[in-house]
Amino acid sequence: MRNKKTSGVFSGLVWTFAERITAQLVLTIVGIVLARLLTPEHYGIISIVMVFITLCNVFVTSGFGIAIVQKKEVDERDYNTAFLMSFLLSLLLYFMLFWSAPIIGNFYQMPELPSVIRVLGLRLIVTSVNTIQQAYIQRTMQFKKFFISTSFGTVLSGIIGIYLAIKGFGVWALVAQYLTNTTVDTIVLSIVGGWHPGRRVSIKKAKEIYSFGWKVLCTQLVFTLGGDIRSLIIGKVFGPSELAYYDQGKKYPALLVNNINTSIQKVLLPALSRKQDDQVALKSTLRKFIKVGMFVLCPLVIGFAAVADSFVRVVLTDKWVSAVPFIIIFCLSYLTRPIESACHQAILAIGKSELVFWIMVAIHVTSLIGTLFSTFVLRSVLWVALFSLASTVVSLICFFIATRINIDYRLNEQLQDIIPAISISLIMGIFVYFLGKAPFTPWIVLLLQIAAGGIIYWGMAKISKDESYLYIRKMVLRKKVVIGSKKILKEKSN
Repeated sequence: MRNKKTSGVFSGLVWTFAERITAQLVLTIVGIVLARLLTPEHYGIISIVMVFITLCNVFVTSGFGIAIVQKKEVDERDYNTAFLMSFLLSLLLYFMLFWSAPIIGNFYQMPELPSVIRVLGLRLIVTSVNTIQQAYIQRTMQFKKFFISTSFGTVLSGIIGIYLAIKGFGVWALVAQYLTNTTVDTIVLSIVGGWHPGRRVSIKKAKEIYSFGWKVLCTQLVFTLGGDIRSLIIGKVFGPSELAYYDQGKKYPALLVNNINTSIQKVLLPALSRKQDDQVALKSTLRKFIKVGMFVLCPLVIGFAAVADSFVRVVLTDKWVSAVPFIIIFCLSYLTRPIESACHQAILAIGKSELVFWIMVAIHVTSLIGTLFSTFVLRSVLWVALFSLASTVVSLICFFIATRINIDYRLNEQLQDIIPAISISLIMGIFVYFLGKAPFTPWIVLLLQIAAGGIIYWGMAKISKDESYLYIRKMVLRKKVVIGSKKILKEKSN
């Protein structure tokens, strides 16, 4: 029975990885095309607007959906009540955003900001539906449906964004892309997901959801503010162009990391929540997720840092070359994100959301101090990014201590789980970086770096018989056997 459950959990992880990889591939291609068509100023405007949208979005998405996933037992009234709470809050936040849009525009002295805020703010209302849909899918472990909805939304929104950029719509191409993505994703998930809002709600259920959800909300709010305050300060002090270089430098490492991270979060919380009373099983699952997450992420992040200069010059063109240092810094900053994310979900799963909140406070107080010092004393956007590394160190220390105390996940075990992937990736990254000095055309150099990086990493993992490599290989072979068996049975039945 346990093997069947474990298989279901990691099957869910496979589908969620597939969803994130598909979204990442499409978004990367779309982002590259749009970066070549639009200017840093266009991206600077949308970056400022997205700070306010994201902050409001935290209230809509972060507490209610996670509370549903974490609960041991849920019924129709739980989903309906959470949806109603989320929807009403999204309406309130949208009207607040609509009213304050001219004030924000005057503060940044950008005439386009108010209208962009008011249109893009409609995402909040759509997201209020989507967040409970996602909670239902997570709860029922039907992760294949995420893949379907995300694929439709990402592809269609990318086509619309590129078309409008070619037609000269500027920042509105980005607005259309963001808004269409969320809307189509929600519509498709409504069709295939199997859950729709009903009339049965409960005040008692609302109190239960609020009791857990407000702690998660506060945690996510602190997390979001810590990142987005930097963008607000950079946009005001250094201007939209500098903000665009900073955000582009952060964007591509974040595409790699957040997609993998989101996959882990979607599958890990419901999986761990079911084992919250069995510490041994919880710890075992946590360690496996960290090992696999680091094995997948490390070569991508370190490899991307090694090819950053070639990537920008070849793919984004020289007008974005100022983003290269930011790409390298954020690759290093995001390197350990699977560890932080997995430990975060484990602590949530045992019901200690307040502990996560205080950890986030410590992390982002460090980050805020670094941001203010870098901006107003050092007067450097680059130092703002560098101080993000300091907050990563604080994050690791806090989560390592928290899991040691609450789950008995010891430091020597933690190091055992992360050092192999980091070591192999660093060796690969050094070789790839120096390969970038080869006297060939930029396109050839970039392709050589990517090919060599993949071969070196996979080869070293195979030779060293890395545990995660063997596990992934076993899962792939098992999947092939299952598919082959089904095919043979189908042929016999015909």
